[in-house]
Amino acid sequence: MVVEQIQHHYFKASNTIRLPPMTKPTLLPRMRSKTTLKGNVYFYYDTCTKPRKWLALGGNYLEALKKYAEYEREYNQDSLEKSISDATTFKVVADRYLKEVIPIKAPRTQKDNISELGWLLKFFDNPPAPIDSIKPVHIREYLDWRGKTAQTRANRERALFSHIFNKAREWDYTTNENPCKGIRGFKEQGRDVYVTDDLFWKLFDAADEHIKDVMLVAYFIGQRVADVLKIKVSDLQDGALWIQQNKVKTKVRIALTGDLKALVETLLVERGNVTHDYLFVNKGRKREAGRPLTYDMLSGGMNRAREKAGIPKDSFQFRDLRAKAATDADENAGIEAARNLLGHSNQLMTGEYIRHRLGKLVTPNSLQNKA
Repeated sequence: MVVEQIQHHYFKASNTIRLPPMTKPTLLPRMRSKTTLKGNVYFYYDTCTKPRKWLALGGNYLEALKKYAEYEREYNQDSLEKSISDATTFKVVADRYLKEVIPIKAPRTQKDNISELGWLLKFFDNPPAPIDSIKPVHIREYLDWRGKTAQTRANRERALFSHIFNKAREWDYTTNENPCKGIRGFKEQGRDVYVTDDLFWKLFDAADEHIKDVMLVAYFIGQRVADVLKIKVSDLQDGALWIQQNKVKTKVRIALTGDLKALVETLLVERGNVTHDYLFVNKGRKREAGRPLTYDMLSGGMNRAREKAGIPKDSFQFRDLRAKAATDADENAGIEAARNLLGHSNQLMTGEYIRHRLGKLVTPNSLQNKA
């Protein structure tokens, strides 16, 4: 009796069960479905070829997905790769370069690269250019466009683009050859300025105290602007100033003697109680006083001094002090002394650097006594 009641209850309950409606499977691109008269669903792959051809995937949705993936690779690989290629724009690569490469460069180079990248994006991201679509003709077009107002900067921006593209190849964003290959930039004339002693002292007298300090040291040691500004108290060791150049990593030790030694000793006293290790400090307004001297502070100080002294910017720039130091060293002690001071690997580099700056001092002929 109990068994009969259980059976009766079970069957009665089962008759009232309502299964949830079957969820309609999601059809992927090029995936089709057909429902038979009996209500069975079968899936197919549309090859999108002419004449139209559908390939059976079966009635099991999960198994159909596996076959779909195989057919997608076979029939639609080119389209898939094209979609990926179109999405990989110059900006995508440039953004990664900005995050991973630029931060490990020297501070001054970082600043230049960010400015250069801004110009490149104005051209190659308006509209967005897929990295694979950029050809040598586009580099030429960029140079012609940018060169209308800034040929030297156009060359630098081309160099940055080339490095970004090489990184794109390294990161497997493209296998194309670098489009910069074979595209010449604008011919540049090396800066051909020698700062005379009179011009040096004229600007020196008009400069702020901290600008005078760095001008003198730069002339004494003949190093690049960035290598001068980064000098720290801890770089003064064993009677010498130890420098590792940013650009080529050359190590130079400059003996602390004569005028350089006297000036450094004065600077060490005048630093006062500043907590940082940099040798040069701003001696100007209270807000900046005691801070390490930055490139922008130096640039601003040079601009004020030139304006006060009435000197055109093209006649005397801070970087010219390296050339003056090299030229004067060559004149006074020979080219080998100039080479050692600048940290060049050979005299040819030094000769190319200073050959047009001043002109070699020669002795005139004299008349011979008449017989």
